[in-house]
Amino acid sequence: MTATIGSADDLCLSIGEALEQLSEEFPDLTVSKIRYLETQGLIEPTRTASGYRQFTGKDLARLVWVLRQQREHFLPLKVIREILARTGGLVPLPDFESKEEVVDREAHPVIGLVSMSIEELSEALDVPSTAVAEIERSGLISSRTAGQASIYDVSALLIARLALKLVGLGLDVRHLRMYLMAAQREAGVLEQLLSGRLTSGDGASRTSARRDLEDLVEVGARLRQLLLQQSLPEFNR
Repeated sequence: MTATIGSADDLCLSIGEALEQLSEEFPDLTVSKIRYLETQGLIEPTRTASGYRQFTGKDLARLVWVLRQQREHFLPLKVIREILARTGGLVPLPDFESKEEVVDREAHPVIGLVSMSIEELSEALDVPSTAVAEIERSGLISSRTAGQASIYDVSALLIARLALKLVGLGLDVRHLRMYLMAAQREAGVLEQLLSGRLTSGDGASRTSARRDLEDLVEVGARLRQLLLQQSLPEFNR
């Protein structure tokens, strides 16, 4: 059951009361964990004159969002902090955790701007860095160079998460190249179809082309899913 948070004006809870309210959704949450998130700048509860923490509805909503990013998306604290920095400390809307697999640059501009080292990416995925390197060798993800470091963005995290799920379901990393090759072929066709309008000097034409591209990707993904199911007779029995 998910935590239900009241409005910013009808709550003023101590850290223990905040923990009690969130314990059903986050049974492993502790007072120490809440304090640690505060030291990392991820939550900012107010203090009484005596120094006691007070959590409003907004504070709890932000805490819940941070905890869900860790639990459901395995985002490192650095990434969560950068997202909150871009939103001025507000919980991102629309809800960031709703459909991370289909996140895109226009809807969520943090992609490509949030950066992680291979160690941070490995920590977020809870796998050795050698596993990340193997996924990169397959071509599914890539890094960019910043000084002498190799940096990965959030899209690399999302792709690697899905790749690891497929590996956990029995595929080898080498099998994942079929998804890459199919995506590259489809991208080539769509680029050829829309490149003229996307590079046009006409702003209205470019906007229309981007909308068409979104529709083509969405409808194509659904068609691909149905055709795959149709090609697997056992799936429909």
